[in-house]
Amino acid sequence: MKEVVLKVAQAGCAAGEAYFLETGEKTETSEVTDRNAELARYDSAVSALDRELSESAADSDGETAAIFETERILLEDPKSAGMVRQFIENDGMSSVSAVEKTGNVLAEEIRRNGTAVISQRSGDLNGLTERLVSLLRGGEKDIPAHPFILVAQELSPAQLSAVNPEQILGIVTAKGSPASHVSIIAGNLGVPYYYGSEEAIAEIRSGVRLVLDAGKLILDPDDEMYRMAAEAMNAAKEEKHRKKAAAEGAGIRTRIFANISSPQDIPALIASGADGIGLFRTELLFLNGAAAPTEEDQFIAYRRVAEAMAGKDTVIRTMDLGSDKQSAWLSLPKEKNPALGCRGLRISLQKEALFKTQLRALLRASAYGNVRVMIPMVTSGWEVDRVREAMAACAGELSDEGLPYRLPPLGIMVETPAAAVTADHLAEKADFFSIGTNDLTQYTLALDREAVGLESYYDPCHEAVLRLIGMTAAAGHRHGISTAICGELAANPDIIEKLIELGVDELSVSVSKVSATKAVALEAENRLSRKNRKPEPVSLAAPADGKLVPMKDIPDPAFSSGILGECTGIDPENGKIYAPCDGTVLFIAETKHAVSLLMADGRKILIHAGIDTVQLRGDGFTIFVREGDTVAVGDLLLEADLEKIRKAGLSPMVITACCP
Repeated sequence: MKEVVLKVAQAGCAAGEAYFLETGEKTETSEVTDRNAELARYDSAVSALDRELSESAADSDGETAAIFETERILLEDPKSAGMVRQFIENDGMSSVSAVEKTGNVLAEEIRRNGTAVISQRSGDLNGLTERLVSLLRGGEKDIPAHPFILVAQELSPAQLSAVNPEQILGIVTAKGSPASHVSIIAGNLGVPYYYGSEEAIAEIRSGVRLVLDAGKLILDPDDEMYRMAAEAMNAAKEEKHRKKAAAEGAGIRTRIFANISSPQDIPALIASGADGIGLFRTELLFLNGAAAPTEEDQFIAYRRVAEAMAGKDTVIRTMDLGSDKQSAWLSLPKEKNPALGCRGLRISLQKEALFKTQLRALLRASAYGNVRVMIPMVTSGWEVDRVREAMAACAGELSDEGLPYRLPPLGIMVETPAAAVTADHLAEKADFFSIGTNDLTQYTLALDREAVGLESYYDPCHEAVLRLIGMTAAAGHRHGISTAICGELAANPDIIEKLIELGVDELSVSVSKVSATKAVALEAENRLSRKNRKPEPVSLAAPADGKLVPMKDIPDPAFSSGILGECTGIDPENGKIYAPCDGTVLFIAETKHAVSLLMADGRKILIHAGIDTVQLRGDGFTIFVREGDTVAVGDLLLEADLEKIRKAGLSPMVITACCP
């Protein structure tokens, strides 16, 4: 048995046999004699991988489906395919060698770009190359029929598509990242993902029993440890299902929406019970072809989604291109740091014809459902003004053309500190806010979330990030608009209660996490309700016979100001003072003029005989109870000599205070 501490990308416990995803020997230098046959071999492998990715996307939803679709786009990149074919046709390379060389050339181009923001694309390209090479060699062998813990040096979505996701109990890799595509997929599958030790991974072979728990990898655990870990894993799954079931149909204040990437996600979204669509990413419409989608193509997609939601909120984000979402037809200039360059709304405002086409499609689709349009990467109010002007111009055109349309509400993504800090100003121009916590975190902490080796610095729960979220939500409430969170933080069960406490109104998560998020939000709201619930008014009996005096008329600011809580006074007819409630005697003043009681619900009641009577030093007071005594309402607590109090020039008023 060996124990290794690893980094945690997705928390959780797992116990099972390892399946090591081998990449195999990558060298194949021999030239081929039949180049046409080798081209056919390559085309067959590409088709097989395309089918794998398509099936994985179809079997997934939301974020995970989008990742697999992005892999397909990478696979079908004409530059990559052309380079492979050229190496085979012109140089006589084998298909394996051609794929490997193309992958190396393109990965080096990406690395030379010098930006960490697209390091994930480089890793995905390497994984795509590995998977294609594996298929060229006949594919994986001996994949277990039973559930297993998937182990590899490094994984990409393309490599994950080789196995049945329902068989994966957990994932362990030597290299990884909490914000990687593999981590996102693991989170959506609900399985733990640990990474960070090449030495430990090198020792693992398929079939070896493993335990993942609390950031530790245990190789070849003893029977008792393995049994306990398996029970904990199964118990966690049962608890997850129980919470989901408990949340079904539960009424909660926080609305739980789902993120989607295409109309194909709608059936799963409806089945999830989501309150609506919090984020429809339109990027795939723009990245999935050799040219920009037409107005009609977009209108059909948006209308299909709007109609399917049957009146529920449908937030559609305008094209969020740039940075790591590039397309050849878009012809964006190369930038040293695309994350801080032309991306999101900045591209839309520069590519006016392209943006106008999308806005026209969105306005037309809005006539068929409760569509709300959201713009990404906003930093200044003038950008919102420009979009509203463009929408108004499109509305005028559609009206002239006799096409049905509706001007939808316009919201903004709060993804930068600039937007959060000026949220009051932006709230005057926007109809709703949605916080993209992934980008907000990296811009606030000056750290690319894909930066290798700096994972400990990337903290979406950093106090600075949470303060910006709170500022945004508060500004939204001051101006009567809602604030949602659509980043990965929205599905983090450890922080949902804090987000709700900060004033977030809506959480938008991947379809697979809707039920679990509803369950966590329901529990969080119940805890916050108990925490913030004001105590029920205390019903107290009169502690003495006499005339009632309102709190404001008590001639002592210590009582009339409310500093001691709600108070009432009585001008007593005699000196007998009784317990106004059931309770325990908590304190008796040394000068015998005051007694406090502790009620069963934890509240304290002070009974005070006379004003400023402490100066009598107990003269004229008789106590009938001791500290710790249990008393019932009406029991005699003390007796005061009213004549002696009046002769001293003091007020004999009996005061009852419900101490805060």
